[in-house]
Amino acid sequence: MDCTRCLSKGCRTLSPCVDRRLDYFENYTTEDNQDFTRAASALIDGGRAGTLNRLEEITEFVKLKDYQKIGVAYCFGMEKEATLLRDYLIQHTGLKPVMVSCTVDGIKESELDTQKTNSTVSCNPLGQANILNSSGVEFTILMGLCLGHDILIQKYLTMDFTTFVVKDRVLEHNPILALPGYKTAEDLFVESLPRDFNLIKMDEFITKLKNGKSPEDFYLLDLRGPEVFQENSISGSINCLLNELPERYRTLFPDKHKEIIVYCNGGMQSLYGVMYLALKGYTHVKSLSGGYSKYRAQTV
Repeated sequence: MDCTRCLSKGCRTLSPCVDRRLDYFENYTTEDNQDFTRAASALIDGGRAGTLNRLEEITEFVKLKDYQKIGVAYCFGMEKEATLLRDYLIQHTGLKPVMVSCTVDGIKESELDTQKTNSTVSCNPLGQANILNSSGVEFTILMGLCLGHDILIQKYLTMDFTTFVVKDRVLEHNPILALPGYKTAEDLFVESLPRDFNLIKMDEFITKLKNGKSPEDFYLLDLRGPEVFQENSISGSINCLLNELPERYRTLFPDKHKEIIVYCNGGMQSLYGVMYLALKGYTHVKSLSGGYSKYRAQTV
């Protein structure tokens, strides 16, 4: 079977080219599998599809399944990120996860592989599984385990589990980037750029200010420093430094489809702001041509 070559896609309209449901359908009727199906649906039903990132989905799934004890099996090379995950899970689930590094029990590579003679500490997925199983963990999150080790641990875990991070040392743990022809959000953004690069001209902006206001009709983002913002700014503006956007943008701009007009003093930083917000899924982001300095020159 190769569903990718099918042109009719009959299964999408309830007219499948094959129907083997009798081989397995009864399994869906068990109480446990019904519970999984309903929890999975709750993450996407009612317009929620595309509103949660993977970490938010995992957190929500833990709550939906009412897990009381969770664990993380992580690669030692990602311990910094594992610590961030631990703190996030504590904050958002109220549960303290069992955190198990791949080097648990300190086994030498030569002990696991007779063809090796060095004493370097080995990854130990069976040791991770042993601790998680014996700790009574109900749900384990896999984080950055080596290919092969991830398969081993999944064979021996006795609880539910899912993967949060797939290890890819070359592509910053995002292996889909290796697919020929795959386009990232950055690729699509650059390809869609108009000639004026999402600029709003000053006269158009001034007219917009007369006919609407921020934040009811649009967002105004001022990237200048807080000192100059306090001295002079455009009414209704939100002040946020460019390097603070990654931490604050979700809170500052809850509506991804409302227009955002970004400005700095001259226009350079605002272009970076436009690019960043567009890559985060905001659909109407513009940079004020000439920035605040030009606005002030034309309005004072």
